[in-house]
Formats: sequence, C-alpha cells, structure tokens
Amino acid sequence: MSSQFKHANESPGHLLWQVTTMWSKEMRRVLEPLGLTHPQFVLLHGCLWLNERDEEGNGVTQVQISQFTNVDVNVTSQVLRALEKRGLIQRTRHKTDTRANIISTTPEGTALANQGIQVVEAADKAFFDLVSDRKEEYMDILREFINNKSE
Repeated sequence: MSSQFKHANESPGHLLWQVTTMWSKEMRRVLEPLGLTHPQFVLLHGCLWLNERDEEGNGVTQVQISQFTNVDVNVTSQVLRALEKRGLIQRTRHKTDTRANIISTTPEGTALANQGIQVVEAADKAFFDLVSDRKEEYMDILREFINNKSE
C-alpha cells in the first residue's frame, strides 16, 4: 500500500489541495475581467494596504510587501516589475537605504486594487458561505497555521 489512507478524502493535505484549487479558480474568474492575476492582485493590494497604514511615513519597501503577503521575494520582484510596466505602481529611491526602493500605487493602481478587493471579498463571502456558521473556528485554524508554520 502506497498510502496510510484507505480513501483520498481521509488525507488533510488532499482535502486542502482540493479546496485551495477550487478557491484559486474562483479568484482567477473574478480577477480576470480586471486584467489581474491573483499574485498581481495580492501584491498590488498588499502595497496599497501597507501604504495606507504607514503611520511613520517611511514608505513601504519591496521586502516589506513580500513579507506581508508571504510571497517569495523573487516572485514579488517579478510581479512588481509587471505592475510597474502597467503603470499601477511606482518605485522611488529610499531616503536612507540605497539598496531599497519605496513602492507605492499610482492613482490607477489604487483604483484597480480597490475594485479588486470588492470582487475578491464578494467571491470569498460566497465561497466560504458554506461554513459561515463556523467562521470563527476555521479562521482560528487558518491563523494557527500561519502563526506556527510561517518561515
């Protein structure tokens, strides 16, 4: 026997993969009309989110966006470059760290990120409505994974 499980639906990893795949398809479906891939949306919105909460006014770096979104730093770099080419973000030199750039959304990027969050949150609500009566329980489980399994 190649598995400890008699049926695939007994494997938590298999079930997580199935749900993740279903959710990813839904994200692609709702973001496609906006011309965004899911990673592009995550990084664009992450940039906007962090900049809106930058109380010290230091600006947000690519590394901070990568850490906040938990997207690999190399993937972050590639996706941000594509967003910059589309005029959705801009890079400016960091005041004190010559190796870093400050990343901010352009007015077009801000508008698109805000459109994106509306469709993503609506899709999330519809997708997860099946377990809405247990929302806090599954949210706690997801947070536990994030808090204990992060790099």
